[in-house]
Amino acid sequence: RMLRSSFYRLFRASCRLSSKNSSSTADDKPWLNPWKHAIPQKEESVPEYVEVPIDWSVVERILPRTVVPDLPKHASYPTPSGWRPPMDPPSLPYHVSRKRDHLFPLYLERKRDVLNEKTHDFDYVELVTLKGIDGDVFACESDLRAYLEKELGHSVATHVDELKGRIKVKGADRSLLEMFLFEKGF
Repeated sequence: RMLRSSFYRLFRASCRLSSKNSSSTADDKPWLNPWKHAIPQKEESVPEYVEVPIDWSVVERILPRTVVPDLPKHASYPTPSGWRPPMDPPSLPYHVSRKRDHLFPLYLERKRDVLNEKTHDFDYVELVTLKGIDGDVFACESDLRAYLEKELGHSVATHVDELKGRIKVKGADRSLLEMFLFEKGF
C-alpha cells in the first residue's frame, strides 16, 4: 500500500507540472466544458440586400381613396346633371346623409307585383329605397309622403325599416324623392 500511495502522489505531481508547462485549451479537453462542443457556435452574418426603387404611382392609382374628396366647385347650381351641394343642415328630427361620391343614397328596385288576368303575366312595380336616414325615420316618412302626395295627386305606399334607417316607396319616381331631399336641404 505504501508503494501504491507514493506512486499515486508522484503521478499527480507530474500531471500538475505538465499542465503548467503545456498551454492546453478547453478545445483539447471537451470533458471540461461539454456544452461548448454540444451547441454549435453562432456565426454573425449580415444579410446582403439590394434596395430596388419602386414606382408607387401606378399602385396608388388603383388603391381606393381613404379620404372623401371635397365637394366639387361649379360656376352655377344646379349643374347640368341636376346635382346641388348640400345647404346648411336643417333643424329637422332626422338627417339623410350623402354617399362618399356626394350623391343621395337612392336605389331603384323592380319587383313582381300582381298577376295580370288578361295576359297571365306578372306586372312589375318599381320601388325606390331611400337609405342612410339618421334620427326619426317615421317623421321623415310622413314628410316624404305628404310631399309626394301633393306632387303626384294620389297616395303612395311606403314601408319604413327603422333599424336600418330605410324607407321604401312604391308609386313614385326616383327624381321626386331627389327633389324632396334637395328642398329639405340635404
